[in-house]
Amino acid sequence: GFIWMSWNQAANWCLQRKVNLEQALAWSDSATSTNFGGDRAFAAWATRARLLEELNRSVEAAEIMKKAMAFGGVNEVHQYGRQLLIQKKPKEALEVFKTNFKNHPDQFTTLVGMARGLSANGDYKNALKYANKALPLAPDPLNKNSIAGMIEKLKEGKDGN
Repeated sequence: GFIWMSWNQAANWCLQRKVNLEQALAWSDSATSTNFGGDRAFAAWATRARLLEELNRSVEAAEIMKKAMAFGGVNEVHQYGRQLLIQKKPKEALEVFKTNFKNHPDQFTTLVGMARGLSANGDYKNALKYANKALPLAPDPLNKNSIAGMIEKLKEGKDGN
């Protein structure tokens, strides 16, 4: 069907294979348009931004992601922050985590995001505060163990990521 997800899927296919990126960018135009309902879809805008990054248009990509933040859910925004950490952009990641925390305060995911962002920027003391707040909110043993490990690293003055 002609919905934003189809256009986004086509653009992502090209992005993952690093082929036909200009065509993929055109498809992302459709994915993010009001005509196909993707004008408020975080995933569509994130694909567009990743395409622009791949095409060496980083400034434009960053502007798009600032706009897309308003459309993202807690987990989508958190994953974007994690992606920035992987890309060695800790300051930008911290800003994303701060926005997510502001919009969704005291949730497990946003507390962990703050701990990760602060830790990546060398503020282990404040990162530890957020990690300690997140620990009792862990939804399952895997997350609880992960946060406990982060807490131990932070106590040792090491990056918890």
